[in-house]
Amino acid sequence: MCSQGPPGIPGMNGLNGNNGSPGTMGEKGVAGPTGPRGFKGEAGVKGETGVAGPPGPRGAKGEAGPSAKASQQKNWKQCAWKTGDGRDTGVIKECQFTKIRDDTALRVVYQSNFRLHCNQCAKRWFITFNDNECSSPLPIEAVMWIRSSSQDNHLPGAIEGYCNNIGKGKIRVGINIGNLGKANSDGQTGWGTVSRLIIEEVPRSQ
Repeated sequence: MCSQGPPGIPGMNGLNGNNGSPGTMGEKGVAGPTGPRGFKGEAGVKGETGVAGPPGPRGAKGEAGPSAKASQQKNWKQCAWKTGDGRDTGVIKECQFTKIRDDTALRVVYQSNFRLHCNQCAKRWFITFNDNECSSPLPIEAVMWIRSSSQDNHLPGAIEGYCNNIGKGKIRVGINIGNLGKANSDGQTGWGTVSRLIIEEVPRSQ
């Protein structure tokens, strides 16, 4: 009978080494070409109409507009007199008018008679607003010219026009006489008749 020897030492496949350090990151690769555009998808089905929301609260009551009677009222004035004026230059008569709004125009009408006595000369009658002639669009005026001093007539006539860009407030509207060309010509205004200066506040022109 054979005797069994001592157990042998297990074999070893080798010692386990330590993990190595991570390698350096490589360079970024070149971007690839853009891919082809995809097909447009079909339109989706229209959704159902949503439920209507509750009504909003009632708004506040607006201010009452002007009454029909008030809207028909006009702002106008007439100054009338029966005294002739023989001055050759200057203000013949002024009429004070209160303009209510800034965005309106003034319509002015002057009615009387006019006389000019000289030899080949002219006179000018014109309207002023606080001593200034109308500049929007142009002065309101009339001119008389005669050829010979043998003419000595008092001729009826009227000067009428509209003026813009006059602010609200008190306005002195005047009728004036002045020379045109030859000086010291003999003028006469309103001889033997009633003269009228009519002023009216009106809406602006279109």
